[in-house]
Amino acid sequence: MTTRFVVVGSLLALGTAVAFAETAELPKRKPGHWQLTTVAAASGMTTVDVCVGPDDNIAVPADSGECSEPTVTPAGSEVIVNVVCKRPYGKQIMSTAFGGDFNKRYHAIMKMTFDPPEGIPNAGVTIDGKYIGPDCPPDTVKK
Repeated sequence: MTTRFVVVGSLLALGTAVAFAETAELPKRKPGHWQLTTVAAASGMTTVDVCVGPDDNIAVPADSGECSEPTVTPAGSEVIVNVVCKRPYGKQIMSTAFGGDFNKRYHAIMKMTFDPPEGIPNAGVTIDGKYIGPDCPPDTVKK
């Protein structure tokens, strides 16, 4: 009888985990003025101001080309977002762990791989986003 409870309990836990995984959503930043600081081996530290609109797609950079729909998987207090984009000679795979409060501040770690390699080493980028306010200055990049 104990075995039945363990099996039933395990199935319930698995069902709950699957249901939770299916309901995970892509993080959405609060619309408005954000300051993004990125750190990458190839470019060092860069800070830019962006204007995030209501149709924000945090997972796919604007210049990525034709990309798959993001898959979103919960991972504790973070979510992992995977996207595959077609490139001229193959594909780019972006896997990003997002955490934080997307109304104020967030942190992301992105790993990019290229298949086949494009002469660019597989790279990691960290991103820190800080909400500045609802109004975007005229010179901010639109997202």
